[in-house]
Amino acid sequence: MWFRNLQLYRFVDSFNLSEQEFAEKLAEQRFQPCGRQSKETVGWISPLHRHQEELVYHANGCFLFCMRKEQKVIPPTMINEALEERVSEIEIEQGRKVFRKEKQQFKEDIMAMLLPKAFTRATHTHAYIDTRNGFMVVNAGSIALADTFISLLVDSLGVLGAVKIDAEQNPAATMNQWLLEGLPEPWSLSGEYELKDPQDERVARFKDNELEGQGGQVIQDLINDGYWVSKLGIYFKDLLKCTVTDDLQIKSVKFGDELLNQNDELDIEDHMAKFDADFVLMTQTVAEFYDDFAKSFTLVNSTPE
Repeated sequence: MWFRNLQLYRFVDSFNLSEQEFAEKLAEQRFQPCGRQSKETVGWISPLHRHQEELVYHANGCFLFCMRKEQKVIPPTMINEALEERVSEIEIEQGRKVFRKEKQQFKEDIMAMLLPKAFTRATHTHAYIDTRNGFMVVNAGSIALADTFISLLVDSLGVLGAVKIDAEQNPAATMNQWLLEGLPEPWSLSGEYELKDPQDERVARFKDNELEGQGGQVIQDLINDGYWVSKLGIYFKDLLKCTVTDDLQIKSVKFGDELLNQNDELDIEDHMAKFDADFVLMTQTVAEFYDDFAKSFTLVNSTPE
């Protein structure tokens, strides 16, 4: 259970639901498979396995839970081909042109006909609430997916009481400053950068780039020309590597090998015991990361009142 993305939300007030109370609220939106005419559906499943009943896993003061999203998959080419055949039949048989509004109705009819026979594609999005440190982490690779997750959570709880993290200063300006003056301890650069010209959206990407010598001069010249950092690869101690974006998304998280292998030395044969040990280790690491992240970017009200 090692997250690859960290969409971070802070709680305005302390999260006071017990594990049982939280699970009961999630149960009202328990996942149900797509119906015959449904394009997609979302709901909560067990974070341990979709066939298990418990909706919340509790360890280290953190509540782990999971959203399942199921979508019907109908290839656009299939719809377009059926639509072309239908339009062609009418134009030949009735000798008239088929206009856009009628085409749209035909398209909807074709979708309704194909939906019951369509295959489904499912995705799982895990998250956990750190009740002691007052934040939530969603393992979503995009804001759109995170928004779907948050929308379902709000439907389940009524009021979430958490907001997306925000910084007092533009994060791009902070990262520009880091590239010019150095990062705060205990951060270091991974050599991966993406800089964007806000005037014409030109993008400069670098990988394994050293800020020493010519590589650093190129970066400095771009910043002096008005480029802003849009993505910055960083190391947090020897614990994890990630990419931070200018809207404070944390992507491509890779936990350090020493950390990943730490519980291997415990010789834990029981699957759930290993899962628990790894989850505790991950949440401890992310809590430490969040604390330094909040200080480094000067997050707005990074701890609940």
